[in-house]
Amino acid sequence: MKSYQRVYFHILEQTVAREIIWIHDKALNSFLVQAINDKAKAIFVWDDEYFKTRSYSLKRLVFIYETLCQMPVDVIKGQTIEIIRSLSPSKITTLYVADTKIKEIIQHLTKNFDVEVVRSHPFVKIPDGYEFRRFFKYWDKAKKTAFLRNGGEDA
Repeated sequence: MKSYQRVYFHILEQTVAREIIWIHDKALNSFLVQAINDKAKAIFVWDDEYFKTRSYSLKRLVFIYETLCQMPVDVIKGQTIEIIRSLSPSKITTLYVADTKIKEIIQHLTKNFDVEVVRSHPFVKIPDGYEFRRFFKYWDKAKKTAFLRNGGEDA
């Protein structure tokens, strides 16, 4: 296993000082993948420690893995902040999410790197700060704008 990681990181050394697109577990859609170009390389950090704090089930981890297999993304195993720091990117682009743990990671990265947080097109229009414990409460709030163009942003 260690020799595999050394070889893999050796390949990634070519991306040092390049822009990276950090795909996290809440950004497994094609929105950020569209931004991949010669200057930007997409990465996903498989962070076992992070997954344990999230209490993800095996099914959820398999879903994440299978989704990543269909995306043009390099998957790197390790601690998220350490891996990104080791790549020394000139810029990090990632998707905005309301998740507090991912916001903490982004906040930590902004201390050392130029981080651009982009927003995807909304499915629904719900003000920030709402925390839904059950799907029904979310859907009750979301159904008013769910099927409108751009999640009701144009309405």
